[in-house]
Amino acid sequence: MIRHASPADARAIAQVHIRSWQDAYRDLMPADYLGALSSTLARRESFWMASIESGESNVWVAQVNQQVVGWVSVGASRDEDAPAENVGEVMAIYVVAEHWHTGVGLGLWNAALQYLAEQGFQQLTLWVLARNERAIRFYRRAGCVEDAGSERTLERGGVQLVEVRYRLPCIRLS
Repeated sequence: MIRHASPADARAIAQVHIRSWQDAYRDLMPADYLGALSSTLARRESFWMASIESGESNVWVAQVNQQVVGWVSVGASRDEDAPAENVGEVMAIYVVAEHWHTGVGLGLWNAALQYLAEQGFQQLTLWVLARNERAIRFYRRAGCVEDAGSERTLERGGVQLVEVRYRLPCIRLS
């Protein structure tokens, strides 16, 4: 089941965030950095509680057997070069590893597209680690294309990582 998140989901959202990073980025980030993410649970929970309560974040959760197993956060694009009136952004989408390839991610993706279309956004962008091949395959299957020259570098756990922007040129609801 996909539903709009409530403040009561903040802890589960934070847990999914940490667990999915630990699994998805195992080969991309240092193990000690990923392991230490567990100590950030309370801070992440507080962030999501405040963000959802204030309406600052538009978040949907996926539940299986009444347990949150994934989430997506969307809104207007934060990119300086995006015309805010018609470009939305998938800020984050995470699913725990046990539910990869089960349709949970696609359900969250479709909820995000639905919301963005209802808000009048005509296209969307998202950022993904350049070496996150599993996620890139998902986005390409969804119709996203890489924005040439959009690379940016960030640092996590003492490692330099490259992100690339992907774009869905036209939001279409199925």
